[in-house]
Amino acid sequence: MNSNSPLGTLTHSGWKLGLCAIALQATTLSGCLAAPDDVGESIDDEDSQTYGVAGATPVAEHGWLKTAGNQIQNQNGQQVQLKGMSLFWSQWGGSFYNASVVSSLVDNWKVSLVRAAMGVEMGGYLDNPAAEKAKVKTVVDAAVDKGVYVIIDWHDHNATQHAVQAKAFFGEMAQLYKNQPNVIFEIFNEPDNETWAEVKSYAQQVIAEIRATGANNLIVVGTPTWSQDVDIAANSPITGYSNIAYTLHFYAGTHTQYLRNKASTALSSGLPLFVTEWGTCDASGNGGLNLAESQTWIDFLNQNKLSWASWSLFDKPETASALVPGASTSGNWTDASLTQSGSFVKQKILEGTSGNPPPPPPPPGAFQFSVSPNINSWWIQVNVAEPGHTINTVTAKVNSATYNLTLQSWGDWTISPPSPVPSGTQVVFTATDEAGGTATFTSQPWP
Repeated sequence: MNSNSPLGTLTHSGWKLGLCAIALQATTLSGCLAAPDDVGESIDDEDSQTYGVAGATPVAEHGWLKTAGNQIQNQNGQQVQLKGMSLFWSQWGGSFYNASVVSSLVDNWKVSLVRAAMGVEMGGYLDNPAAEKAKVKTVVDAAVDKGVYVIIDWHDHNATQHAVQAKAFFGEMAQLYKNQPNVIFEIFNEPDNETWAEVKSYAQQVIAEIRATGANNLIVVGTPTWSQDVDIAANSPITGYSNIAYTLHFYAGTHTQYLRNKASTALSSGLPLFVTEWGTCDASGNGGLNLAESQTWIDFLNQNKLSWASWSLFDKPETASALVPGASTSGNWTDASLTQSGSFVKQKILEGTSGNPPPPPPPPGAFQFSVSPNINSWWIQVNVAEPGHTINTVTAKVNSATYNLTLQSWGDWTISPPSPVPSGTQVVFTATDEAGGTATFTSQPWP
């Protein structure tokens, strides 16, 4: 899981797992393909939601998924947003890898997506391939029976070291499920210290193995820094293969506007994103519950129709878990069995389903400008935020000159102007959001 580190601690057993980071970073932190014609029926409502067609399952409604530009589309060329839950690492959360849990998520939570997070290291697939593979197949087959989408996730932080095993595994899974539109292949959960060039090389090998079977299922590729650096991947996307999306992970207690800005940059570059994992708390998975920031992220995902799976459907005693310790491993959970995070996420999944209309889009918000204390005559730097919205452009007017600022990885907009800012000048900033809203801000006299 965690976008900031590969290892955390399983509190009630002392096991270590890559749900979260031991050490957080101190600083800042496509193509189309033809879908088989034997799946589902055509749906004409361009804005139909999950379960939006009477009696239709998500897969019957949407069919084969395909990427087109920065979108993930259904069989009719309409952008689709899936919502659901990620199961916990299979080697520790395997008791929840059963058909009853999948049925409960579909019937009671109205999920359109389930993620089977197959642990690779630390007692996972590398040590027990048959057992872990069987857990995944149980979840996949249950999802197919219920008509929802399912992610087969190679839940690994060191996948570049396990390319041989990954190719064999996904080759087998692709051969088995190449005729199932339900199945999505996530081939690298969270790269941590690998460069994009290293991740890309690994991905090309695994993708080749999948495509060699004739499988055209959607493939999702992890991105550097615990699947945060989607903007870096956008500078050099995978070519030679179609139907590839890229992973974005966030934890609302740690990752804020700066990461949404990186996502916006990637989307603007035409990169299709899939949020295969996110949490309501900080990146450790335990503590820092932030439902306000979680809602800001949900608004962003809804605005961009990004599909998502929340971490995690498990009863580990930590903030990220959707279930309280001792919750049933066969589903049909009461409200008392849900954590605060679980209750929030369930509500977000239900929004937009039958009988649960989506909330109205957020109104234009108040732009928030904050000029960096690091400014000088040769450096202009400002942070701009607007809750519920994405900032697309920022300019700075210095007397009669206007400069376009560049969004940096840490979330601020900057420029080193071609001529110094005269001392005492009041710089006028103008920001524009994704809806076309604008706001201006006049700085204090420049130092």
